[in-house]
Amino acid sequence: MQHFVRDDPGYMRWLAQHPDGFVINTYASPSAAYLKLHRASCFHISRLQRNATTFTGGEYSKLCGDRDELEQVAQRLGGTPQRCTNCP
Repeated sequence: MQHFVRDDPGYMRWLAQHPDGFVINTYASPSAAYLKLHRASCFHISRLQRNATTFTGGEYSKLCGDRDELEQVAQRLGGTPQRCTNCP
């Protein structure tokens, strides 16, 4: 598992190298209050959204890895990731 904070180039490399991986979009300091689980191929986390200038800057970061390890991280944070309803 990797945590990307203020590292868009590293995050984009990870996405390219792990097309079958998973990503949790969360706050810069991961919190159970916001854990959104996406597939690495999801357009919500692989293309900048309207008005966004960064993927891993500001108040958001990305936890990247396989699904099981990301769900374990979410449990340690005291939460359960919400699944993206747009992921393939």
